[in-house]
Amino acid sequence: MSIGNKIRQRRKELGLTQAELGKRVHKSSQVISNWERGYTTGIAADDLQQLSAALDTDMRFFVPATQYTLVPMAMDRPETSYVRESATDSRLESLIAAYPHLDEKSKDIIEAIVKLSDNKLKLPT
Repeated sequence: MSIGNKIRQRRKELGLTQAELGKRVHKSSQVISNWERGYTTGIAADDLQQLSAALDTDMRFFVPATQYTLVPMAMDRPETSYVRESATDSRLESLIAAYPHLDEKSKDIIEAIVKLSDNKLKLPT
């Protein structure tokens, strides 16, 4: 499901109009409409954060679901450092190949998601 479809779905679940959501994120209803229809290529990380708050959800809601397993980052310290190893390596390879060609907003989104993931991956020592 696209980010636009997820925005529309969650907005409707909350019973909000595009204008009401726009007021919450300080954007026009036209911007919301463009996001939902996929007319806007890339949504800024700041806008995603505002959308997350306005739609009472986490930023990860906007990211396609993937399956992960936790694997140690360093074999000498397996109890403290973990990374996610994707079960869908082809998706990761596609993302890496496409990254240099993305617009700056899309790169910002990916970087924000990585930062969020880094914070979630740190396990208690």
